[in-house]
Amino acid sequence: MDRLEPGSPARAEPPPASQGVGADRLARALLALALVLGLLRFVRLGHWSLWIDESLTWADAHHGIEGGEIRNPLGYRLIAATVDLLGGVPTEGSLRLLPAVAGWLCVPLTFLAFRGTFGARRASLASLLVALSSWHLYWSQNARFYTLAQLAALVGAWILLTALARGRGLAALLGLVVAALAALFHPSAALALPALALGPFLLELVQRPVAPAARRASRVLALAALVGALVAAGWALQTWRTYAYQKGQDESLASIAHFVKTTGFFVTPLLCTALVVGAWAAWAGRRGADLLALAVVASSLLLALCAAAFVRVSAQYVFVVLPWIALVAAFPLGREAAGPLGRRGEAAWALVLALPALVTCGLYLTVRRGERPAWREAYQHVANARGPEDQVFGMEASVGEYYLAPGRTDLRRPTALSWLDYFHARLPEHWAAKGRRQWFVVNPEQFAGWEPRDAADFQRFLREQCRLDAVWPLYVESRDLSVWVYRRD
Repeated sequence: MDRLEPGSPARAEPPPASQGVGADRLARALLALALVLGLLRFVRLGHWSLWIDESLTWADAHHGIEGGEIRNPLGYRLIAATVDLLGGVPTEGSLRLLPAVAGWLCVPLTFLAFRGTFGARRASLASLLVALSSWHLYWSQNARFYTLAQLAALVGAWILLTALARGRGLAALLGLVVAALAALFHPSAALALPALALGPFLLELVQRPVAPAARRASRVLALAALVGALVAAGWALQTWRTYAYQKGQDESLASIAHFVKTTGFFVTPLLCTALVVGAWAAWAGRRGADLLALAVVASSLLLALCAAAFVRVSAQYVFVVLPWIALVAAFPLGREAAGPLGRRGEAAWALVLALPALVTCGLYLTVRRGERPAWREAYQHVANARGPEDQVFGMEASVGEYYLAPGRTDLRRPTALSWLDYFHARLPEHWAAKGRRQWFVVNPEQFAGWEPRDAADFQRFLREQCRLDAVWPLYVESRDLSVWVYRRD
């Protein structure tokens, strides 16, 4: 690859010959597969039990917003409105429908956002990798807001990249604003903003423009970034404080290890390898647009890693950059016509990345049971077997309240059962003296978050004074998602 001498003008790269997929059979096939396989988001949508964050979505939609604890209320309101539109009954399917729709829309939006700048082949493969990501499938089937944030971020990226290619500063600013508004669904969407706002300008400085006409638009974005940082500083600081208060602070190395581990579940070894190969291709080619995509991925991961040194950060907080990760993994493909790999090599690259992902999605929908603990089955078992005077203790008690007391919305303050967590580890001892039958619904993995002495004492209590009444085993990679029901007569 020829290098620019210092001070020499940047070469204007010719735009791709075609922005569509009509003349490209590989791109057309990949996009068609992506659109069809994206429909997996609606398969068994209401089949899996809720977990604690989903139950809290419903609770906070009715109580947390009014109390001011929620800093990003838009997603809560939209999910509640969807449930109302579907009859007002908060079933698993009605709570998850809007995130699933947004998840499917992210598949074509990935293609639309990237095809103009990166070419139809790369964009279509990125779209397919998003469609076949079990991580994306999981959050599409979750009553949370990550797919909504990703959808808004993709719309913003589409507008911004198109504006850069056409040299339209105001349109680029609009795209940045739309991408920033994704943070209204979840603050983690802001992780991609620094690279989107400052990346084009910095690439101009090193004579690697994102597009030949992007100079003016990149300056507008850089100026907007500075102004926006000042305007949003108060909101960002308050959001950070709220998050740190809610999540607490782990020991730094443990928190960083947790972030790396949880991200590694979903940026699989194969996808990570493809990401490294794509990053090398972007760096070796020195094409401005490719370097921008690489910067979005690298800076977002780095910012999340830095945050993990202070508060607990999990993989879903970099969910917004999954389409960009898929895009960089697609860089070995040519932008329009076949690149150095040739037509067969590019088809093989797509096949190698897509087939294992398809298998993982199949496992997710079958033997992995949506990677959800069977809280519904466990609490329904207790509901059918308990007596009127029995006392119920349960982990993820807000989920238990949802199933044991249908119709209640204040799930953070359960009445049908008592919390069983590290704050209430000694509560069952108090109730044991009352002579009432007791039920305990537990996920053994959660004892790892208790004080070691409390966890050991309570597990000994379960072994010596209770009997195992029912169990729903589920082991997914290194996680124990099993649910056990004990009874003490």
